[in-house]
Amino acid sequence: MKLVDIIVPEFINHNEEPEAVDLMMETERLGKLNGFCNERNYARVCRYLCTCSQYAADTEEMRQSYKTAYDIYKTQTKFCEALQVAQKMNDLDLIKEIMEACKDPVELKQMAFMLGRQRNAYESEDEELNQIIA
Repeated sequence: MKLVDIIVPEFINHNEEPEAVDLMMETERLGKLNGFCNERNYARVCRYLCTCSQYAADTEEMRQSYKTAYDIYKTQTKFCEALQVAQKMNDLDLIKEIMEACKDPVELKQMAFMLGRQRNAYESEDEELNQIIA
């Protein structure tokens, strides 16, 4: 495991994010991947995680990949992308969490339109957002 902690940052720093994600998946340490992501590489890591989740062997592995992508997007304050992942997981708790974490009113409206398009059951305390979702 010490070797993995040395190899993964090298992969990330040399634009080899898929190899880093694969290694973290094999060692079942996807939760630590967020610590290696920054504004320069988070998008490639998350895209690869979401793609890999489609080929997961079981639902738990798929959920772990999506949850890691969600956490990275949330850390990078990419709320719309995090909402998309939460919707793929169909997790109302994560949807509520990301809607409450976002403070930008324009982005909140965008997210409300996203929820409305998917006919999501989320209800906000803001009546305007509820009208958009409906």
